[in-house]
Amino acid sequence: MQFSLTFGKQQLAVSLSRKRGRPRNPSCYRLHQLVAYLKRLVTDKHLAGHPASRVLRRVFENGKIKKALGLNLAGLILLTGLATPTESILKNNSETEEIVSLTVNAQEVETVTQHTVRLPLDSFVITQGYSFFHRGVDLKEVTGAPIYPIMDGTVEAVFDLHFGYGKHLIINHGSGRKSLYAHLSKIIAQKDQAVDKNTVIGLVGSTGLSTGSHLHLEIWEDGRPLNPLVVLQ
Repeated sequence: MQFSLTFGKQQLAVSLSRKRGRPRNPSCYRLHQLVAYLKRLVTDKHLAGHPASRVLRRVFENGKIKKALGLNLAGLILLTGLATPTESILKNNSETEEIVSLTVNAQEVETVTQHTVRLPLDSFVITQGYSFFHRGVDLKEVTGAPIYPIMDGTVEAVFDLHFGYGKHLIINHGSGRKSLYAHLSKIIAQKDQAVDKNTVIGLVGSTGLSTGSHLHLEIWEDGRPLNPLVVLQ
């Protein structure tokens, strides 16, 4: 059986030969564990970035992954593309199939990368991170700096308060995801306005309950807060 996966300009193809029965080789058992881990990385919608890039980050940052399987790095990276096919190939029952051989081929292909998430500020310093008691991140920047949406969407609500978040707005990105931008000195976008990642929606400030000029950013999905630093990776 053959599969192919594209990473940037590299297209990798894998050829797997297998036989029926319970796996006897310990490396096959480790392969079970590895594939389950990689599948979570690929399918977890709470993680930022392209599924392939999420996997590659873990591979390059964690040398133990490579060592655990005992394969060369190219072969290991290739396995990230097998999350869906391997669900039927490496299921945990008596019909589990053992990997007998792994063949990798690489060739140049033309690709176009689409970036769906952007940083809300051109420059900033993180002054407070995400926690249970602080459901967002504080990004320090000078008053008047332009603020951009992290993704395309529609302005759902605009607020001008003298307390709490001060001047702030909420953008609905669809698919249950929303983002909040707080403590603005000026709100430029209007309610129900369609915005893209290049739209200036407001200016950094220190309105509401704030001790200095900064942007407070929150990201929510299906009513649950997400760590913005993870989404913006």
